[in-house]
Amino acid sequence: MTWLTVLLILARSVAGTLIADRVRLRRYWNRTCTGRSWKSAFPDASKAEIRDFLGMFVRAFGFRASRRLSFEPSDRVMEIYRTRNPLRDWPDSMELEILAALARRRYALDLPSFWRDDVTLGELFERTRRRVA
Repeated sequence: MTWLTVLLILARSVAGTLIADRVRLRRYWNRTCTGRSWKSAFPDASKAEIRDFLGMFVRAFGFRASRRLSFEPSDRVMEIYRTRNPLRDWPDSMELEILAALARRRYALDLPSFWRDDVTLGELFERTRRRVA
């Protein structure tokens, strides 16, 4: 096999993965701005607080910053994780570990101490607000 053939196979594989990822996450990406949902759930939170929290979340998951308002307070973190990583026995990109590290650094929040598989983004945001306040 030539180097060009190897590069073409690799490029095709990466492109296929990116397309599959986009299709799986379509339900989030097709949403309009969820800022109203966040302000409704947390009327005393500033837009900056909400965006900062969601910015941390999308960084942990490797999403573009422009996707931060594609997520609602009622979205379950593990549901997003499983949508992103549908094969349970395959290695992931350590999204949850990165999220825990970022939450600890930014908000002094210990995610493992209260983690549940059904925890929502809104619940995490509420916890970050208690820690910062």
